[in-house]
Amino acid sequence: MTSTKEQAAISRLMGFLQEWDNASKAARSHILDNFIKANQGKTGPELELEFSQGASLFLARLTSWLRLTYLLPRDASGGGGVIEGKILSQTFFSPIRFKLAPLCGNT
Repeated sequence: MTSTKEQAAISRLMGFLQEWDNASKAARSHILDNFIKANQGKTGPELELEFSQGASLFLARLTSWLRLTYLLPRDASGGGGVIEGKILSQTFFSPIRFKLAPLCGNT
């Protein structure tokens, strides 16, 4: 059974995902900007903790949206423009920070 605190965190996650699902392209860009600003430099496990083990649900939605929006040409230039550049530079070309944990508890 989940605690009240966990239920509240899950409720916030579900609200966030619903907001994303119902958002327009411009609103999603704003949500993504806020997500990048709030989570710059965090690792995958840190995001999962913050998002009640649901960060992967948002990242799956984000990946699907990117593929549908930017890999299918929408205009004569063949891409999405400013948002595409921002997402690619922040997501794929930023330095990656790894945190390694000891395997056997030795430090």
